[in-house]
Amino acid sequence: MTDTSEFRVRSVSISTDPGFRESLRRVLDADARDIDLAMEIAEPFAEMSDELIAALRRYDPELVFLDFDDDPATAVSFARFLTEGNAQRHIVGTGPALAAETLLETMRVGVAEYLPKPVADDAIGSALDRAARRLGWAPANRAPGDLYAVFSPKGGAGTTTVATNLAIILYRLTGKKTLLVDLDLELGEVAVLLGIKSRFSMLDLAENFARIDAGLLASYVTPHDSGIHVLAAPFHPEPAGGVGGEDLRAILAYLKRHYDYVVVDTPKSFSLESVAAFEEATRVLLVTTVGVPALRNLQRCKPLLERAFGRDRDRLRLVVNRYHTTDVISLDDVQRTLGFDVYWTLSNDYEAVSHSINAATPVVQNAKSRYTRDLQAMGVDLLGLRQTGKRLSGSKLIGDLIGRFRGRGDEVPA
Repeated sequence: MTDTSEFRVRSVSISTDPGFRESLRRVLDADARDIDLAMEIAEPFAEMSDELIAALRRYDPELVFLDFDDDPATAVSFARFLTEGNAQRHIVGTGPALAAETLLETMRVGVAEYLPKPVADDAIGSALDRAARRLGWAPANRAPGDLYAVFSPKGGAGTTTVATNLAIILYRLTGKKTLLVDLDLELGEVAVLLGIKSRFSMLDLAENFARIDAGLLASYVTPHDSGIHVLAAPFHPEPAGGVGGEDLRAILAYLKRHYDYVVVDTPKSFSLESVAAFEEATRVLLVTTVGVPALRNLQRCKPLLERAFGRDRDRLRLVVNRYHTTDVISLDDVQRTLGFDVYWTLSNDYEAVSHSINAATPVVQNAKSRYTRDLQAMGVDLLGLRQTGKRLSGSKLIGDLIGRFRGRGDEVPA
């Protein structure tokens, strides 16, 4: 009996066009099917070595994206070579508009469909859907990913900094697909802290959710240099409650099926957005400082939290941000006041954090920061890595190698 949770579609891209290769990676990253893009061949046909061809034969891909830009005539011959090796191989061609005679020849040698350039992400996603229907691929039967909602009822507690950097930590520790969502539709600042400009926002996704697929999802998220994807808030403020609670829950549930980890920066109130995130969350991180206003706001919210979580309050984790051992209010005082155990403390490394915010670079890029060390330790604990003895991979290089040679989201075998 085959374990469908381990099912992976073996795929290869053969293209000298870096823009197309990037679009393809973006769509495959967001696709629910476990498609393993283990080979990206960027060499022109004339420069492919015997070793490269041998490696391609050994990998025996089921899905090939073949770019005709380099040399259409040679691409036709290469497609024939690929189908002779495996008649069931699904080939998607792309490139310049072809003459009718050449296009017919591509079909004869086994190219299932041809996507003229420029190719939009949703066109790639639709091609994947057609390949799935033809070859009987199904989304991997894996459990939904984990969602971590970061919340504080008091502005200035540092929730956006925590959420932004925690997402990067989770990706660094695991190499798995990680999405950062800004649910503060009025004045979200995730994009500002990361120094990115997003073409689309969470609101755009909500407005088009009825026709969402993997390709369309990929066009709404923005990749960040750290390796995470970002679903930003609108640039212009939108009124709170602009998206219904049921719609938000459906969107977050959908995102969990496409990502291993989803980190949500929530509004600073019990809005529809916050409640939807709470309901879909694996853990809710309640962020506070030890200042009296922050503790008072959290104490006032305690009845609402208890009603929202009831007996499921184990999902709540109290995180004390900007903590210093010399603070007038002790951790014992915090615990007595709120009735919650302090789950974690994040050091008051003002210089490193303020510099990162003003420079629009994640503070976790500063390995010497006490804040970075504390947040990484919290990420390790959230993931349960200490308990399971999983090997950590804090190196971006190792993460990239895992993604390329083992498929994104796999663990490296010992």
